[in-house]
Amino acid sequence: MNLFSQNFENTRVSGEILTVSGKALEGVNVILEGENRGVVTNSNGFYSINNISSGKHTLKVSFLGFKTIQKEIDIKKGEQLTLNFKLEDAPFEMGSVKLEGKSAIRKINEQSYAVTSVSAKEFYNTTSDAKQVLNRVPGVRILQDGGLGSDLDFSLNGFSGDQVKFFLNGIPMDNFGSSFNLASIPVNSIERIDVYKGVVPVWLGTDALGGAVNIITNQKIDFLDASYSVGSFNTHRASVNGSFVKKNGFTVRGNLNYNYSDNDYDVIADIRDYNGTVVEKGVEVRRFHDRYRSLTANFETGWVNTSFADQLLVGIIASGDDNQIQNGQTMNLPYGGVVRESSSFIPTLKYTKRDLFLEGLDVSLNSAYSIIEQKTIDTLTGKKFNWYGEVLTPAENEIPSETDAESGERRLLTFDNTEFSTQFNTSYLFNNQHSVVLNYSLQNFKRESGDEINPDRLRYQFSSKVNKNIAGFAYKFDYDKKWSTTLFGKAYFLKVESFNEDLEGTSTANKDNYGYGIASSYFILPTLQVKASFERAYRLPTPTEILGDGLNTQPNLALKPEESNNYNVGLNYNQTFNTIHQLGIEGNFIYRDSKNLIYETVQGIESTSRNLNKARTVGVEGSVNYSWKELFNIGANVTYQNITDQADKIYSEFSGYQENFLKGARVPNKPYLFGNATAGLRFKDVGVENSQLQFTYRYNYVEEFFFSWARFGSRDNKAIIPQQSSHDLELVYSFQQNKYNIGIECRNLTDAVLYDKFRLQKPGRAFYVKFRYAIN
Repeated sequence: MNLFSQNFENTRVSGEILTVSGKALEGVNVILEGENRGVVTNSNGFYSINNISSGKHTLKVSFLGFKTIQKEIDIKKGEQLTLNFKLEDAPFEMGSVKLEGKSAIRKINEQSYAVTSVSAKEFYNTTSDAKQVLNRVPGVRILQDGGLGSDLDFSLNGFSGDQVKFFLNGIPMDNFGSSFNLASIPVNSIERIDVYKGVVPVWLGTDALGGAVNIITNQKIDFLDASYSVGSFNTHRASVNGSFVKKNGFTVRGNLNYNYSDNDYDVIADIRDYNGTVVEKGVEVRRFHDRYRSLTANFETGWVNTSFADQLLVGIIASGDDNQIQNGQTMNLPYGGVVRESSSFIPTLKYTKRDLFLEGLDVSLNSAYSIIEQKTIDTLTGKKFNWYGEVLTPAENEIPSETDAESGERRLLTFDNTEFSTQFNTSYLFNNQHSVVLNYSLQNFKRESGDEINPDRLRYQFSSKVNKNIAGFAYKFDYDKKWSTTLFGKAYFLKVESFNEDLEGTSTANKDNYGYGIASSYFILPTLQVKASFERAYRLPTPTEILGDGLNTQPNLALKPEESNNYNVGLNYNQTFNTIHQLGIEGNFIYRDSKNLIYETVQGIESTSRNLNKARTVGVEGSVNYSWKELFNIGANVTYQNITDQADKIYSEFSGYQENFLKGARVPNKPYLFGNATAGLRFKDVGVENSQLQFTYRYNYVEEFFFSWARFGSRDNKAIIPQQSSHDLELVYSFQQNKYNIGIECRNLTDAVLYDKFRLQKPGRAFYVKFRYAIN
């Protein structure tokens, strides 16, 4: 939702534009001639031109490959005129049609903010999920612990984890549970993904330190999309998405998704005895305890495009997963009996209304109440496993559990998490140059924990609470069509109540912070835009960072909020030549000066979040994309980011403040140079009429990096994640105008050994086939 694009008069013409067969057309240009005004239809073929002066006008409807329509209209002040069109094919006029509008994706990318919007349509016939789509965005790198269902670490221009916030249609996903995440959201349920780098718009109402990702689900009217895929490692993924809208605006929409994989791919690991001594080094073995399965249902009903609401929807997100855990934060020790389960029940409410009470006043409300249960089951005692899956014999009287070997206690740990989150936005457009927006965001998190095997532990007698309040204000000034500037401010309030081991009771902490910033853009040429932005940003620690996860992540109640000065400067060039050649070039320079940066350290099989006193990120990213007609496309992007420790002094509990010998050293376990490339060919009417054959090649590159501090030890014994390259191939055949689709994929074609964080190995070569049926 763009809260700065509303109109202040109520006279308008609107409608939908379809093909002769009734298929909605996105990107159709609807121009009001004489006034040099126009819009582009959305994914449902809908258009609306507001603030029209009364009298006679000529409405021109044009789209590449279709006959142009011109219609004379006579509209009265305050009239709401509905005009629907059906466009006829004009295959011999393609070279003479001039594109006068911009797609929704293009408009988002041209905002003053450093933002990249990616359409999910090109991935609909692949087995991709939200994670894989995002991993191809410049500046984005997603580190994964393993195969399907494993934990993710999202990195954007050097910021990672919860420094980057995620939203589903504007609703925060902070506590949606492990069963509903980037890897479990199928691409067929997504319309587009907006990635904000650095400055985050006030209307998202978040405490993101370095960016935000807003996943927009499919908003089509009256459609059905069903798919099923099967592939290597006994992987199965099914998805059904659809919506129905009556003439009075009543709508029902939803999706159902299922994921399953044994994740039994080959890895290279050391074989150890019961005491941890390596007895065989670098042996190829198969993962034996890594099954993942999840089921998610997302249902909404209500009204759209009515007199009382542009959108009023109540919904339910229900999901659950069952995840066998193969290893901890490293692959030193395999598990054979540890399981993590999660279930989520999330009621939601969405309301938006333009011109509420007076023209130009828009409001929106997004609310969710998350009820999450997480279980960590570690009840297998007296046994350890090696990577062959063999049970090792313990020493006499030694009966530790797998994940809590130090205390030797079994665990059947349950977290009952609840969170109420709400965001209220209101904006007012004074005129075509001046507008303001106000935002208030509230998140109340509560955790009750218990261990059925060790119920008397003191920590389980206390609940934990995290309360966040964020308020924001922004003013936007559009000097003309070339220059736009936004000024904004934010206030952050954090209160934490949690169990303190030292006090053997509850302790409370409060933090108040204030941020501000500016974002501006200018079109040097109609096809060349320059952007610049700055933000003084804060990010409040998450419940997991403060309280731990009960398995491999330990609590740290002393964590401080992160703060950063973020600078972005970028260029964006888009040009069409002779209607058949399209070229897009984008480049960004980033600078981040951060304090109290939260990062993850590993000791043994466990990790802890800590504050890095001072850190600096300097980086550049760029992308180039070219397409010829609809036949050929090629593109590439590359990112370089140098993240270094800048603290002069560090504090030790044993020796107090001392000189920081790591000043200037690159922060470990973060890729600093990586990129992607894509090339595709598309052929029409292959075999049968109205069919399409598409071939796509994708390449991924990551330069080697250290996962411990590079200044320690000799080069021969330093922990290094080596340079990596991977190649993917996709072949998709569609017929009957994309109603029936078959996709075949090969990922990691060369069977390269691929790693992410802490040298956790990812799957090797894998094959998948996907069947999809779609009615639009």
